[in-house]
Amino acid sequence: MKNLNQKSPEFIDKILGVICLEKGLSKNTKIAYTKDISLVFEWFENKNINFLFANEKNFRELFSFLQRKNYKPSSLSRKLSSLKQFYDVLKAEGYIKINPLNNLESFKKIKNLPKSLSEEHLILLLTKAKKNLKNFEKDNSTKKLKFLRILTILEILYSTGMRVSELISLPLSDFIKINDLLQIKGKGGVYRHVAFNKESKKMIEMWLLHRSSIEKFINNKYIFPSNNGIGHITRQSIYMELSELSKSINMNSAHVTPHKIRHSFATHMLNRGADLRSLQKLLGHADISTTEIYTKVQSKRLSGLVNDIHPLNRINLKKKESL
Repeated sequence: MKNLNQKSPEFIDKILGVICLEKGLSKNTKIAYTKDISLVFEWFENKNINFLFANEKNFRELFSFLQRKNYKPSSLSRKLSSLKQFYDVLKAEGYIKINPLNNLESFKKIKNLPKSLSEEHLILLLTKAKKNLKNFEKDNSTKKLKFLRILTILEILYSTGMRVSELISLPLSDFIKINDLLQIKGKGGVYRHVAFNKESKKMIEMWLLHRSSIEKFINNKYIFPSNNGIGHITRQSIYMELSELSKSINMNSAHVTPHKIRHSFATHMLNRGADLRSLQKLLGHADISTTEIYTKVQSKRLSGLVNDIHPLNRINLKKKESL
């Protein structure tokens, strides 16, 4: 095994030069990697550990120390990445036999789920969308098209929990016959079933009937064509129409997005007794741990569940009734 001076900045620069050449890293990335590795070498030096002989335990202690120093997950992940690559080159160059960082996992950023809309807010949105449509029910103007389309989209998003990317890609051929279940192609090319309720099926039927009367949509293969009839409606168009709808009832438009409607679907389904496995299938989550994040319910709801359901509370209630 080769010998080297672990304090040598020239050596660090040499190894990083190899990484930059192999990975095509930018100058700024190289500077960041240099800082990361110099910090680690300094930490090892203070612990009297030769970095060539540092093992997995030493690195776990290092990252525990950095976590206590409140380094962000993104910063920790970059440090881990730069170190893994650094030690890969050391191994390739014959300085070490095993990369001690192979078993260390990246630091995942804790995702803050967007707040869900309340059931009341979604009912207000749907009611307003229906009112808008009713005002142009006997009209064949572009306004009727717009109001009918956004109402149908809103019904589908909320009744199925579908991603907006999945919705805009829905082919017209899937709706020759409208069933309770529809197989869609989801994230990662994985197929799953989504379920329509009676109201969403009714709106789809209305939309398809109106769509069939618009000449520029006749040869379009998507259920929701773009305004010019070429390709499908864009995400941006849906965001804009939802924003207009929310503003019309004095709701903060930033709070009404397809993703938040999906989140609302999951939250409301759980609140009303849906089981986690079924919800995982409906949402198209590959890992149930992704679905489990929706189980974070408010303390008020937990308290209410205990008061309503706990057997001791029921016993006490019966005692009061018998007095």
